[in-house]
Amino acid sequence: MSTIAFPVATADAPLEAPEGFEQMPMIMSPKALAEILEVSTKTLERWRDARSRGDEVGPVWHKLPGSSLIRYSRADVIEWFAACRESEAAS
Repeated sequence: MSTIAFPVATADAPLEAPEGFEQMPMIMSPKALAEILEVSTKTLERWRDARSRGDEVGPVWHKLPGSSLIRYSRADVIEWFAACRESEAAS
């Protein structure tokens, strides 16, 4: 997989999908996202647990109605990457 360039939103330019995200599926299972991010599915689970407690850790996730399936959207992952970049730049 190619290197991903983080998006940067400015007042003049809205947030767009950065280079390297075009090949990312629109909807991903935890396993698929874990492979892309090179983290374990357990890490994603810990991030989901933290987010359920109100912490802003990891990308937003969606539980499909009537099932136990968890899915992530490409848009949410891109937004999360952008937020990581902004907080990194502020540090």
